[in-house]
Amino acid sequence: MGSLLMVRHGQASAGTDDYDRLSPLGWQQAEWLGHWMQSHGTPIDRVVRGSLRRHRETAEGIAKVFPLPQVEEDPRVNELNYDVLLEAYIAATGDPEPEDRMQFLDFFPKMFEAWSEDHFEGLAEPFSYFTGRVAAGVKAALVEDKTTLVVTSGGVIGVTLGAALGLPPRQMAELLLDIHNASIHRLNWEGGRFRVAMFNAVPHLSHRERAHALTYI
Repeated sequence: MGSLLMVRHGQASAGTDDYDRLSPLGWQQAEWLGHWMQSHGTPIDRVVRGSLRRHRETAEGIAKVFPLPQVEEDPRVNELNYDVLLEAYIAATGDPEPEDRMQFLDFFPKMFEAWSEDHFEGLAEPFSYFTGRVAAGVKAALVEDKTTLVVTSGGVIGVTLGAALGLPPRQMAELLLDIHNASIHRLNWEGGRFRVAMFNAVPHLSHRERAHALTYI
């Protein structure tokens, strides 16, 4: 049996000129995760991360306190392009961009489902391409009888867990809406398929004084 320990990147820098870099809190989340992995003797045999800056910096933050094997880069576990999807959905429907999380909770599943049904023309990455390249990247990260740490993004984790659970796209979208920054998710490969063993765990952020660090964006 092989296992994947999938970690979402730490908080990125929303509202700045470079969303892709970690915020100061994002760096702290990654380091706290490293401390937790160190204190619990978490076995890691291989590390794969996406090619985005926030993936690299999250792996670096973990490695500041928890030595990691050589990190491999695989762009197949990069995030979906939200800005492109947002523009395409608004152009197709005329719906306004969400202004807060409550609006986003209603907006995102509808946009995600429309993407899965090929309602947008001319996209560089249709839904089937995104899910296909993610599945290929995730499968390539797996090593029999080993544990691979995969540092990636919420969309990648959501579709991977959703596929393992047999969820349709709308429910995949609902699943990924609640994935915290720097959260941990485990999938075990058994009987020729992935089985979900852990979802959205944040033991390193569970102390009362770290409640502010439970972020989504």
